[in-house]
Amino acid sequence: MPDDAEVVARAINAAFEERVRDLFKTFAEAVYTGEPERNAVTRFRRGLLSAKRVRDGALEAAKDESSEP
Repeated sequence: MPDDAEVVARAINAAFEERVRDLFKTFAEAVYTGEPERNAVTRFRRGLLSAKRVRDGALEAAKDESSEP
């Protein structure tokens, strides 16, 4: 049976994957509707970078939480 830290890490990673899917859908829709691809790519990259930063911060916070008594 997984411990709490593993459950939390899986949940954080699942949320990250969901966010990446949403970013991709938004990117694809923007290109499909004729938005300049360069703008869509920039927004996608910015969103992906932010999502990675948040995921990493959340995983670090969860790790710190699990090491406290």
